[in-house]
Amino acid sequence: MSLRTCNACGWVHFGVTRRSAEDEVKRFNDYFEAAAQNVRDLFGNTPSSIANYERCARCGGSHTDMHDAERGDCPDGCTLQPIIVEGV
Repeated sequence: MSLRTCNACGWVHFGVTRRSAEDEVKRFNDYFEAAAQNVRDLFGNTPSSIANYERCARCGGSHTDMHDAERGDCPDGCTLQPIIVEGV
């Protein structure tokens, strides 16, 4: 697994391919579109977008402004968010 650290804020993400991110966006949006309103409310009434995979989950920095994570960048057991990594 490719781990990437944001150069702006130090947040660590796990790398995914653009294709994988696009597939997940479509899968979620199909689910979201068919969901009852109370379920949509749980997600802030907002469908997914590829943009969610192109920016840091903490500061909004670009997926292109990251470096390979190093040991100690985040504690063991942390929840990591996905980020597009070209060439993964």
